[in-house]
Amino acid sequence: MRKVIMYMQSTLNGYGADPGDEMFWASISEQTWEFTNSLHERCDAILMGRKMYQDFLGFWPEAAKDESDSDVARHARWQYDLSKFVVSTTLTEADPAWPNTRILGDLDAVRALKEQPGKDILIAGGIGITKALANAGLIDDYYIHLNPATIPDGTLLLDSRLDLKLVEAKQHDTGVVALHYTPA
Repeated sequence: MRKVIMYMQSTLNGYGADPGDEMFWASISEQTWEFTNSLHERCDAILMGRKMYQDFLGFWPEAAKDESDSDVARHARWQYDLSKFVVSTTLTEADPAWPNTRILGDLDAVRALKEQPGKDILIAGGIGITKALANAGLIDDYYIHLNPATIPDGTLLLDSRLDLKLVEAKQHDTGVVALHYTPA
C-alpha cells in the first residue's frame, strides 16, 4: 500500500503560514533541498488542495521550463512530470498547463489512491488539505521542519488531536530541526 507523506515547514509556535499565507520565516538550506530531493526518489505523485493547486499553477509549470541545475528548477521538472492529484469538490477539470493532473472529488478518492500500485504520495501543499487528511487518518508519515522562528499570528499547521510517535530528529546547520513522526 502506498503511503501519504506530509512534509511541511513550521514555526516554533506551530504556524505553517503567516496571515498573508507567506513563509518568510522558513530557513531553506542545502539540507532542506537534500531532504526534498530524497522525496523525489520515494514519491511518484503529489497531492494538494484546490487553493494550493491554483497558486502553484502560477509558478511551477513555468519554472519547469528552466533547464538549469538549480534546486528549484529540478524540483519544478520533477513536479511537472509526475502524477498530480487535486482534492476539490468545486473544480471539475485540470488546467492543461500542468499535465498529468487529475481532480479527486473527496477524501474517499485518496483512500482508493493509496490502494493503487506505485510509490508514495507527497502532500505538495495546502494547510487545509493537510489538516483534512490528518483528521481522516490518511497521513502515514509526518515530516516537519521546525524553524527557529515565531510569528504572532497565522495558520496553524495542525490543529486537532493527533497521537504521533517520533521516529527521527535531526538538526540542520540553520537551527531547523527536521522531525519525522508516524501515527502512534
